Amino acid sequence: MKACCEPALEIVQLELMLEMSDLVALGFETTLLNALDKLDGAVLFNRRLDGDDVYQRAAAVTVGPDRDVALVFLDHSGTSTHTEAAAASQRPVAREALEAARETGTG
Repeated sequence: MKACCEPALEIVQLELMLEMSDLVALGFETTLLNALDKLDGAVLFNRRLDGDDVYQRAAAVTVGPDRDVALVFLDHSGTSTHTEAAAASQRPVAREALEAARETGTG
């Protein structure tokens, strides 16, 4: 059983897969979908983040048998991502992700 603030193993695996992928050659969406395919994951949403100083896109995804909800951010340069568990995030988009998972019955 995971502790309250530790991300699920599948979220850590997702982050590692994204870091090892050729994001520039494949693009954000293809890279994300390839990783999710290996982790029995699904995209809840993938949208632009207008006005964010660090990131240009945010995707909310579910991964693993427990359908853990994660956020994946693409930086403005389009060359790196950041992944975090939605349940532990203070970002407004985290609430949207958790609500989307509840609405679809995946979270």
